[in-house]
Amino acid sequence: MLLDSLVAQISVALLGGAAAETLHWYALSRKPEALAQYQAGPIYWAATVAMILLGGAMPLLYLQGSSSALLCFHLGAATPVIVQKLIANVPSATARQGERTVSLKDFLRW
Repeated sequence: MLLDSLVAQISVALLGGAAAETLHWYALSRKPEALAQYQAGPIYWAATVAMILLGGAMPLLYLQGSSSALLCFHLGAATPVIVQKLIANVPSATARQGERTVSLKDFLRW
């Protein structure tokens, strides 16, 4: 399907971003000890919304004119995954000592 309007392209990219984040939360559900902490923290929900919106913004940066719905969906889905992998693999400046708690960096690692 060919999408001619920017609104349609952004909408499909937002669906792609939402699909990637749904997969991310599904992966987190496989870690029940951390899931409860992530669900309760507004910072994690804000990060989820930010990733979806970032994916939705990609057609603005990449596309001009008509484009396929599949490409828009792919841009929306790939962007959160790429950003999450980049952030999760940034080396820590210092080693942690003491009790380990979940962090935003841990949240993005899946």
